[in-house]
Amino acid sequence: MKTLNDILWAPAQREAFAADLVKLVEQHVANTRGLRGIGLKTGLSLLKAAKPDLLDGALRRNAPQFIAALEPLYESFLNQPGGDFAVFLQKNTDDAREALLSVADRRVAASSNGGLKSAYKRMRGSAESEIEAAIPALGSLIRGYL
Repeated sequence: MKTLNDILWAPAQREAFAADLVKLVEQHVANTRGLRGIGLKTGLSLLKAAKPDLLDGALRRNAPQFIAALEPLYESFLNQPGGDFAVFLQKNTDDAREALLSVADRRVAASSNGGLKSAYKRMRGSAESEIEAAIPALGSLIRGYL
């Protein structure tokens, strides 16, 4: 049985999946309303102005770890008859959110950058909300590659 990483990060579709991840993040930011949306849009614009390929590079470097974090959910999905992985992820949003955040938590904890740790600590709560809101789109994206 192929793992989720074998499927999504296979050389034949890695480029397309990475590009789709960038689009997913950009669309999520573009569709976020209110003060949070203003903050996200401003932050993303500043990052792109400073380093245009930063989002793409960060997603490419970290995608294998994030995909691996979803592997237990994918295995649970495969053990059920039929179904749709996007729907399965939505039904298991809490588990998916925590799996994805655990990757970020580990990476930040391993960092020696105090500024990064401090910023992440302040933003961790809002990251939970943003990831949770993006789970349906992420599930749909992944479903398209299965």
